[in-house]
Amino acid sequence: MPGSNSDALRAPVTVSYARALVRAFGKARSERDELLKGTGIQQQVLDQPGAHMPVSALVVLAANITRRYGELWPLSAAPVWSTSLQGALDVATRTAPTIADALNTGARFGSTRAPFIRNRLRRTARSIQIEIAPAVAMDDALWRAVALAVSLNVHASYSQLLEDSIELATLEFPWPPPADVERLAPHYSCRVKFNAAAFVFDVPKDLCARPSPFADPELHGRAIEALEAIEKPRSDTAALARIVESLITARLPQRLGEEEAAHLVGTSRRTLVRRLAESGTAFRSLLDCVLRERARTMLATGTQSRDEMAAALGYTDATSFSRACRRWFGNDSEPRFVDEI
Repeated sequence: MPGSNSDALRAPVTVSYARALVRAFGKARSERDELLKGTGIQQQVLDQPGAHMPVSALVVLAANITRRYGELWPLSAAPVWSTSLQGALDVATRTAPTIADALNTGARFGSTRAPFIRNRLRRTARSIQIEIAPAVAMDDALWRAVALAVSLNVHASYSQLLEDSIELATLEFPWPPPADVERLAPHYSCRVKFNAAAFVFDVPKDLCARPSPFADPELHGRAIEALEAIEKPRSDTAALARIVESLITARLPQRLGEEEAAHLVGTSRRTLVRRLAESGTAFRSLLDCVLRERARTMLATGTQSRDEMAAALGYTDATSFSRACRRWFGNDSEPRFVDEI
């Protein structure tokens, strides 16, 4: 779990939610560009399987959508909050032995899929609750929108487990109901309460003792192992290197500079240099690695001229690109370009 606002902003998060949101709200290229403005992420990186982005970029995207569509925008993107996008978290939650175990799993690992929130399991005389709070600074309008999105995720997960008894659970929000609160009704089969003390999902204790209808000890164990593996790199400086690589790739053919990379991950240039050094690398090395692997792919494809490849990688001239290829691949394996064949 990130220990501070800046740590949480730097934490890596899968691009799957961002990809789904951009596709839901950006039907035209100009709309998608507007939604991604200020995130430091370009459309290309969203299309890369397994790619990650810093939480700071996802928060900026959510803020852009909130400004454009209002606080109830999550209601217009219902498929985004389906359990299928929750990966191992969905599997671990559904296959837990009991409803109480499922709630404990959700509270413990909810931030692996959403590092911008913090969860806490609370037990009262009559219920078990997951209390949810922001892990990063957000203004009130943005947090209300993000909380609505999170609540739709929570509802999607636990409505499967509680089945018809979901109507006895309650989602509580610590603010007044929105002006068009009636829009919420079709999206929730549980109770919804406003002006509460905190943002919580509340499940009566008698329901918590029930076995999960999807309980599977072996599958649950494997999913927990997967979540623990995801959680560990969050405290590892190597995670930062992967984020910087993704940012460099996303910016091509423009070259991302060290100062701007530091700004995008929410830190200073000096701290970025130190943290990358702790993981055994440097910004220049990451840039060189991204360019080399992109060049290797383009050369293997063999459909572009030397000038086209040089431009795609941000080189000012083809000679510089050829020199880099000799350094990467050696003089004995001089690359052949389509304009030389």
